[in-house]
Amino acid sequence: MRLTSNRIYLIIGLITAVVLTAAFVLGLMSSNKMREVISEQFNQQQLIMAKSAASAIEEKFAFLKNELHTLNLSPAIQYLEVSWPNRMQITMDNVQPYGVVEIGLVVPGEGGHKGRIFRLDKQGNHRVTEIDTSHLHFFSWAQNPSHKGQFYIKRTTLDFQDDSKPPYLLVAIPTYQVSVDESHPIATGDFSGCLFFLIDPVFLAQKYAQVIRSGNTGYAWVIDSEGNFLYHPEQDFIGQNAFAVRAQKLPRVSFAEINKIQREYMLAGQEGVSYYWSGWHRGLHEKVEKFIAYAPIRIVGDNVEFIWSLAVVAPRTEVEGAVHEVYIRQFFLQGLVIFFIMLAGGAAIFYESRWASSLEKEVQRKTEELKKSNDELAISEKRYKSLVESAEDCILTVDAHGDILSVNRYGAYFLSYTRHGIVGKTITVLFPGKPGEVLHSQIERIFREKIGFRTTLDVSVADKEYTLNFNLTPVRDEEDKVQSVLIIAHDVTASKRMEEQLYHTEKLASLGQLAAGVAHEINNPLAIILGYTDMLLEKTNEDAKEYKMLKTIERQGNNCKRIVENLMSYARTPEGVQYDTDVNRNIELVLEVVQNTLLTKKIEYELFLTDNLPRVRGDAGQLQQVLMNLVTNAVKAMPKGGKLTIHTRMNIAGNKVEILISDNGEGIKREHLSKIFDPFFTTRKVGEGTGLGLSVSYAIIAKFGGSIYCTSRSKEEFGEAESGSTFTISLPVITSNGGRNE
Repeated sequence: MRLTSNRIYLIIGLITAVVLTAAFVLGLMSSNKMREVISEQFNQQQLIMAKSAASAIEEKFAFLKNELHTLNLSPAIQYLEVSWPNRMQITMDNVQPYGVVEIGLVVPGEGGHKGRIFRLDKQGNHRVTEIDTSHLHFFSWAQNPSHKGQFYIKRTTLDFQDDSKPPYLLVAIPTYQVSVDESHPIATGDFSGCLFFLIDPVFLAQKYAQVIRSGNTGYAWVIDSEGNFLYHPEQDFIGQNAFAVRAQKLPRVSFAEINKIQREYMLAGQEGVSYYWSGWHRGLHEKVEKFIAYAPIRIVGDNVEFIWSLAVVAPRTEVEGAVHEVYIRQFFLQGLVIFFIMLAGGAAIFYESRWASSLEKEVQRKTEELKKSNDELAISEKRYKSLVESAEDCILTVDAHGDILSVNRYGAYFLSYTRHGIVGKTITVLFPGKPGEVLHSQIERIFREKIGFRTTLDVSVADKEYTLNFNLTPVRDEEDKVQSVLIIAHDVTASKRMEEQLYHTEKLASLGQLAAGVAHEINNPLAIILGYTDMLLEKTNEDAKEYKMLKTIERQGNNCKRIVENLMSYARTPEGVQYDTDVNRNIELVLEVVQNTLLTKKIEYELFLTDNLPRVRGDAGQLQQVLMNLVTNAVKAMPKGGKLTIHTRMNIAGNKVEILISDNGEGIKREHLSKIFDPFFTTRKVGEGTGLGLSVSYAIIAKFGGSIYCTSRSKEEFGEAESGSTFTISLPVITSNGGRNE
């Protein structure tokens, strides 16, 4: 019996050892599999970060090209007016934050003389020098009529010399005399030169790459189309060839893997993920295996396309460390369990009655520890998923039918859906009308051709209009088959609005000069007409028919005089002697004047004035003129009475004060909203308004560095219960040194 019992214990012991060994092996396999899954997910998150930063650099380069095109339309540039330095400085203020170090205009010589170059650097210094244009390839290119309106890019130095590692990128566009102003009422259409930006690509790359952090210590670097570093945390790498500088720093380490990735994929304009061995990571100098995700940056001109590449890297140990630590504890516990089970098995020979209970307790402890380990792994996985959730862009994935598969937190919030409510809807439901049709067509094309697309569309979300830049990228499986499409939508509404506002400001300036000339020419003969009319009235009997005719002439002449005075007011907004003012006090003064009018017109008003607002830049008299005009317009929009609301507040950035003037009147039709600030535009009957009120208000606010815009819901489109308009004025705060706080 004892022999049989010992054999049973031996068999049970062997089975137990086999089971525990199998559990150990399975745990090791599970650890390896989990490590691979988390590593792949981490690298995919790095790819999203790389593509987002690459997209931002491409957008800013497109912005610089647009700014160059806008400057090229200025008459001051086309005709080389004396104000050319001021016009260039306005553009320099907009583009300098993105790496532009110089703006220049090359003009051809006359009569065999050398050409001239008009230059403005980022410090605001301008100069004019002679230059031999025959050696400038970009100038010869610009003189070709077929290149009109096209962009030329090349690598160069400040002296326009070619270099294997030049510090600057030149972007140029031909300049033709196609615009008009007061001095040039008729455009000649002749070629007048070549306008260019000199851009520091290192500055532009560093602006977006240096802020990237992958995990705790991961970082980003950028190479140009020649394989030279435009940015790297190792400062002495910048400007050096990426294939050579690593080997120079650590000759004993092979960099064949990263060199292959750079040569075959990154410089070929591809995106993807991989890993390689490096000889260091930040302050650690030893052999390190790193994850890498890379995305192309396409710098496109009409003569050439440069392909840069942005890479995000992080050491494998940083990703696997958390998994390794959890499984080390698990394996230690498993070993401890084995020890106690074997000890219990030996003791069971002598204490048979305790064997079952001891084994049960150990199994229970093992189960609890395994559960704890799995919970910790779930927390680790959630941490890396938060990389996508923290992005401030709409990130979605869709299938071949355009159905939404997933969306990040910001995307659901922006599109006014819950995350569960948006999944399963089609892209045409999220973006109705033409934008949805365009996106659906591009999704179908991606599944057919396996290439990505980028487009900018005007969309309507929750009754608000936005301009979004869409980046559509195919997501492939291991067999290179497109499984879904990744859509990253970036809001560029503010940038587009700034461009439109700049165009509108220049248009108002040109119309202001025209208005001044017209008013001056009309004022002199009008004064003579009214003078002679007055003389004839003194000599004519009041009962005579001629007297009534003369009074009609006098009345219509005074109407013309009033219109001329409005034109003069629009054309020459007076320079105020007051440089700062109190917004709330000006509102109270205006309401004291119109209070009886509001009462008579049966209009209630409410004030929501934020206390202790800082003073803003502006003249009290001119600001009251703007407020009076907006309140008067609101009263006329509510002929049957209504409600007027005035609200003051600080903006989110804390550098501007905002004034909101709202009414529940008839509203402004959608087709009229873009024209309300144009001079002479009015929807009122003849004799009820000149159409200069809002254009003068716009000029006053713009003069003090502010902005004014309108949102409205017309009675015809939304009905009387939902109609109304809101004008928003934004004025910069005066800082302690007297400047603007921007």
